[in-house]
Amino acid sequence: ILRTLDAKVWSNKSKRLTDDTASDSGDAAANSSEFYYDWTFSSPYAGTILTSSSDSSNNYNIDLINNRQQWQPLPKSQIPFHLLQDTSQPILLYDDIHLFEDDLHDNGESSLNIKIRVMPKCWYVLQRLYVRVDYVCVKCREVRYFCLLDENDVVTNASATKTGSVGNSCKPNVVYRDVTWREASWTELGKMSLPVDPSAWIEHNISGSGVIGGNFSTTSTGVPSFASLLAKLPLVTPPDLEKHALFIAGLR
Repeated sequence: ILRTLDAKVWSNKSKRLTDDTASDSGDAAANSSEFYYDWTFSSPYAGTILTSSSDSSNNYNIDLINNRQQWQPLPKSQIPFHLLQDTSQPILLYDDIHLFEDDLHDNGESSLNIKIRVMPKCWYVLQRLYVRVDYVCVKCREVRYFCLLDENDVVTNASATKTGSVGNSCKPNVVYRDVTWREASWTELGKMSLPVDPSAWIEHNISGSGVIGGNFSTTSTGVPSFASLLAKLPLVTPPDLEKHALFIAGLR
């Protein structure tokens, strides 16, 4: 049986719904299995930070931190994307992890995947939630994490990891986060001269480099690429999430 940290929350939510229904409709409704949820799985999840600590007995502990108050807002993105586009730096680790995918009972598509990249100077993580409900809406929710490695960790590249050499005000050993939400109704797609054929919005043909930008205007067939279509969706403001932030608690 799979158990998550939110299992108790969902269990209590189900109990409250049952109790409310029972008070309105009698005891018969208390046994109802009806449960209301977002069937498109449009999660606002923006990641969780894990830090390590040790107690007086030198026992190693993992601390889970998901406190939004520990993210300090920034006026603009501090992620130096040019470092990710530096082809002279080898990619030491890359992975594309699909956490879930569903066809919404043939009504569209919902998927959540994580792309991980580790380079000598930095590491970078992209979480992308993509939701398409045919003839209803298209959503893309992206969360980017970036950390510049400390010069003590990369001795051979120490001079390149200094703050002044990477642009912006990106500091070593600090986790930066960008949250980008884009979505549009099917009616809005037509008004913006974007494709209204669902087949144009099927998630496919995304290259690994597409997570950091580049020229993805058209494919070899002349059809707009999926990555370029996502970039044309209008931005929306994430509720209770800063668009740009840095993690103010020290990483240990």
